[in-house]
Amino acid sequence: MRLLVVTNLYPPQELGGYGRAMADFVWGLQQRGHQLQILTSDASYLNPSPTTASSPIGPSGELVCRSLQLKGSYVGGVQGLSDPHARAAIDHSNVQILRNWLLKGWDALLLGNLDLFGVELLPELLQPGIPVLHHVGFVSAPFPAQQMPLARHYKLIAASRAVRAGLVEAGLPVHQAPVVYPGARTELFGYPVSGQPSAVAAAVALNAAGFPLGSPANPLKLGFAGLLMASKGAHTVVEALIALHRQDVAVQAAFAGGSFQNGYREQLELMLRDAGLGGTVRFVGQLARPQLARFWALHQVGVFGSIHPEAFGIVAAEIMASGLALVTTGVGGAKELIEPGKNGLLYEAGNAASLVEALQKFLANPSLLQQLASSGEKRVRESFSVDISAKQLEELSVSSPMFVL
Repeated sequence: MRLLVVTNLYPPQELGGYGRAMADFVWGLQQRGHQLQILTSDASYLNPSPTTASSPIGPSGELVCRSLQLKGSYVGGVQGLSDPHARAAIDHSNVQILRNWLLKGWDALLLGNLDLFGVELLPELLQPGIPVLHHVGFVSAPFPAQQMPLARHYKLIAASRAVRAGLVEAGLPVHQAPVVYPGARTELFGYPVSGQPSAVAAAVALNAAGFPLGSPANPLKLGFAGLLMASKGAHTVVEALIALHRQDVAVQAAFAGGSFQNGYREQLELMLRDAGLGGTVRFVGQLARPQLARFWALHQVGVFGSIHPEAFGIVAAEIMASGLALVTTGVGGAKELIEPGKNGLLYEAGNAASLVEALQKFLANPSLLQQLASSGEKRVRESFSVDISAKQLEELSVSSPMFVL
């Protein structure tokens, strides 16, 4: 099949998991023999893009055109244009660009996040009458219920059951919408990729040899990855680390992720310095996936700390694929990844004492680290890989355009 992908941001210009999810879908569909073209915006302030007019190649060798315009920017958060004339001019330009691309004979369209494009693009995207798969990766609705396309060839796909429930609550008639999880690129994580021995196995072995987990000779090693902003809950992790330190538990921790909220990282660093943990906690910035694979290999526990409901939680899936024990708030679709106590632990979002309680379970029973890590890795590889998601998208693309709501 020849597929046109339309989404507002595309790697390496991205903010978080959703942009990566679309690129992962593209990779998975290419692996299944399909040809894909990406149509997106140029938000070079997020990350200078190597895709240019002369070399429009994406992270998996896909063709990328960055000619669409956003009605605003993501500098310092979401900043929408307020000038109606400027907005109308961008809409006109985007429609003309879309019309040219839609003449190229696609078998299906795959839509991602349309934020700052607006629903104004939807009628144009539906015009050719070919299957339109709209993958919604947020628990909030992408448009008001009255603007929901009812065309038979439009298929809204939810990133999790939690997303679907949120859309239904917002009044969208999508009770039977299919769920396609963003999933994890499981082949990019774990020992075969990182080449690092398991930090989990090493901790358990040291504990058995008489060096208790949480002692200076066998510190608890914890990792966090995500945008550094309050809604991702990094401050809760810092508060838990400080509480453990005050209980004389030896900890080492690292935070990966770019700064998105002004002053937030500096506040975290100040909290850690004041508690005497400045030398044992590192901030390593935004990491590419090969770097993330090595990053996770150095830790025993990965914390997914989001406070507000997430559509899925790719970071949590990558933690599991890396062979770490996952401790998660499980907000929104993130809870669908795990069976608590079997392949991960839950703690209350925003509650540092609850996180401490979860981490203390490993100190009391280090073998729990290995149990959760092993079963978590098995679960994500069997049920939440991008390969599975790509196959589902393929089946939805070639199925009858009739979509019963």
